[in-house]
Amino acid sequence: MCGQITGDANLFSMFRAEPAGLPVPCPFKGAPFTFTYNRGSGECGSPVSRVDSCTDESKLLLRYQACPDVQGTESAVEELECLATWKDGSTRYLVGKLYHKMATSDEDRYRCFVYDQQHQHSHHQVYQVAQSGDATCNGLPSALEGSRTMKLTTIENQHSRCRYPTFITDHHHWHTLDHSQSFVILHKNTTLRITREEGGQEMRVVCHNEYHTSHHQVTVVAHATSGCNSGYVCMAFYRREGHVIELQQSTLFVQVPEEACSPANFNPATLPYITLITTSLHKKRCPYLGRYTVSGLSVDGRQVSAARRKRKCSDEQGVVDNADVDSKAECGSYDFESLVVGCSENSDTMEFYSSCDTETVSAYFCHGSWEDNGTSYLIASPVSRKSVGARRFCFIYTRSDGESSMGLLQQAVGNKRNGVGPVSAMLRLSSVTESCHRNINPGVTGAWAFNLTIIGQCAEASTSAVSMTAIAFPSLFFVMTLAVVVSNMR
Repeated sequence: MCGQITGDANLFSMFRAEPAGLPVPCPFKGAPFTFTYNRGSGECGSPVSRVDSCTDESKLLLRYQACPDVQGTESAVEELECLATWKDGSTRYLVGKLYHKMATSDEDRYRCFVYDQQHQHSHHQVYQVAQSGDATCNGLPSALEGSRTMKLTTIENQHSRCRYPTFITDHHHWHTLDHSQSFVILHKNTTLRITREEGGQEMRVVCHNEYHTSHHQVTVVAHATSGCNSGYVCMAFYRREGHVIELQQSTLFVQVPEEACSPANFNPATLPYITLITTSLHKKRCPYLGRYTVSGLSVDGRQVSAARRKRKCSDEQGVVDNADVDSKAECGSYDFESLVVGCSENSDTMEFYSSCDTETVSAYFCHGSWEDNGTSYLIASPVSRKSVGARRFCFIYTRSDGESSMGLLQQAVGNKRNGVGPVSAMLRLSSVTESCHRNINPGVTGAWAFNLTIIGQCAEASTSAVSMTAIAFPSLFFVMTLAVVVSNMR
C-alpha cells in the first residue's frame, strides 16, 4: 500500500485541537514591523500596514490597511498565535491560529505559513512570508507564493536612546503600598514591567522620549503593551523620598507619540496618583512628635461617644452590660485612647494605646514624608504583625484653615516667642492602604476618624527630639483629627 504513494502526492495537515499544545515564540524577531501584502490583486503598500508585538511572545497583532487603488483590500485586525515551527530542507514553516471577526471555526483559524528571513538592509530585519488559503500547508512552494504574501520590515528603534530617570532606576523593584501592583525595571533601564498580584494582563512599558524634566519630576512618553493592545502613554514620575516615588499615567493608548502628553490625554489635576515604594524601607523621623489623647472618635462617619467607649472599656474589665453582650468583643475595635508620636529613641515610631489596658494597640514605623499643594503625606508600616491594619499606610495631613500642616509647629513657636496666648489649631489626618489618594478629604472621609489633643512632649525622647517638641507647653492646645481608612483595622 505504501508503495502506491508517489513522491509528489499531496500532504495532509493535521493539527491537534484537544488537548491544545503549548504555543511557541513567534519566529519574526524585532517587532514592531511595517508590512505590505498581496492577495492576488496587487501589492497593498500605501497606506502601510503594521505588525505589533504582544506581551506574550507567542502572539502578534496584524493591522491591515485598505489600499484604495488595490481591489480586494480592506482594513482588518488579526491576532496571530504561533503554535509550531519546523524546517524541511531550506524551507521554514510556521503553523498558527488567526483570530478575527470573520473566523468562526477551526477551519477558518488554522493557517500555515512559509517564511524566509532576508538579508539585513540598513539595520532592518526583513521577512518574506506566504500564507495558506485554508487549514493545510498545501500551495506554499516558497515564501513568495501563497494565498496571501507579506513583506515585513522592522521599524527603526525609536526608543533606544530613552532611559527612565535615575531616581527610579536606583531601585529596580517597586510596588504599591498594598502590594497589588509590582513595577520592575528591565533592559538597561528602558522598560517597565507592570504586573498585578491577583493576575491579569501584564503590561510592558518602554521609554520612548523625555517630555519634561525637573529636579523632582520627570515626564516621559512611553510605548505600552498590554496583551495585544499597544500604543503610547504619558507617564509623570515624582521624587518623594529615597524609597518612595509617585506616578501618574494616562489611560488611553494613542498611536501617535506626540499626542500622548497632550492636555486631552494627560491632565495631572484629574489623574490618580500611584504611590510606589521599594521592598526595603528605611525608618525616618516622624512628624508632630508628642503625646496625644483621643477626645472624639467616629467610625464610618458615625460618631462614637466617649460614654460608649468607656462602657466598652468597663465591659472588658468585668462590668458587663446585659443589654450589650458583645461589648467585650467590640472593645478592641473602639478602644483607642491615646497616641504617642516619635517618643522612641530614634523618634521614628507612632504608637496607639488602648483605653482598656496600657498595652500598645498598634505601633508603626515612619518611613518619610513630603508635602504637595499644602497637604502632607507620611508613609508608615506596622512594627509587628500584631499591629492592626495593612502592611503599609499613607497618612494624609492638612490644617482645617488651609495652612500647611508642616508649618504648624513653627507657627506655635513663633506665637510663644512673641508672647501670643494659647494656640488652638486643628489638624486633619487620614490613612489609606493603596496609594496616597488626592480625593481623600482628611478627617472627613474614611472609616476611622479621631479628635486628638496634644497633652505633652516626649519625656524620654532624644535631645534633638526634645528640641523639636519643646513647643508643646501645657498652655498650647492642639486638636488633631485623624481619619483612618483601613478596611481591616477593626
